[in-house]
Amino acid sequence: MIDKRSPFFAYRYLVTPVSEQITIIQELNESKEALMKGVIKNLASNVKSEWIKGNKRFLFYSFQDKDDIFIIKFARESNENIYVEGDNDIEIKGIKEAKYVYLIIDTTNQIILVERNVSVFQQIESSVNFLAEFFRSQMIKYDYVVNIYPLVSSKKFWNYVETAEEIYELSLVMNAPNMALFGNSDTRDVLQQIKEATNNEILDISFKNKEGRLKIMKETLGDYIDYVREVGGKYLLKFKRNGIRETKTSESDTSKTYIKRKKNEKYSDDELQNIKDKLNSIHRLENREDETDEE
Repeated sequence: MIDKRSPFFAYRYLVTPVSEQITIIQELNESKEALMKGVIKNLASNVKSEWIKGNKRFLFYSFQDKDDIFIIKFARESNENIYVEGDNDIEIKGIKEAKYVYLIIDTTNQIILVERNVSVFQQIESSVNFLAEFFRSQMIKYDYVVNIYPLVSSKKFWNYVETAEEIYELSLVMNAPNMALFGNSDTRDVLQQIKEATNNEILDISFKNKEGRLKIMKETLGDYIDYVREVGGKYLLKFKRNGIRETKTSESDTSKTYIKRKKNEKYSDDELQNIKDKLNSIHRLENREDETDEE
């Protein structure tokens, strides 16, 4: 049986060394890309994997994988009460539920598609934050850290800027250089120089004007904004439009696509190819557009 098409939101995972100095652990192991793929492949090959964070228990169930595309069920355990008929009164019985969302992970393009299901995670950002913590806990063993950032649509940001009457703030979060050939080369070089000097993992930059006279020009900031949107990072924009102050972030602008949600049977080869085509399109900013299908 096949459910209706579900919304999947697109994120980039980025693996960064903890230090500019190559450690002994890194020398003894494979590349960071191969190590991260190994962590993901392990989740996809095990029937069930468990991860405990504080007092929360998470489960990963393998579903399907082919050609560097891994499909995994990601569940959060919760305790629920049910009310049942007893001999003398209504009885309360506790049950453990493991509601889940699907993850579709592309290790070639370093993309994760996360299914949105508010009955599992009320905010999709929560599921992504937990995923990032899980992958960090696995990769720190090899002296690497992992960040997961939204991949935003190709046009919305500049539409906000162009239609704004006043702009008060632009904040950017940029991951240290991670993916070769992505993002403007001058931007990568600047970020690499900063990382070599400071050993930073991310770089925060804020531009503010309390009077709303902030200027955001493609000629001056375009390369940095494209880096955030294409390679990995976040943006926050505060502005006024039609007399109303608004705040837009990359979380509210995350690119999404719609994919049929399977229950038991696997995806066919044609369906997997369709998913792969979607991922390849999302990978590059100029091809990235939201689908407009109704949920």
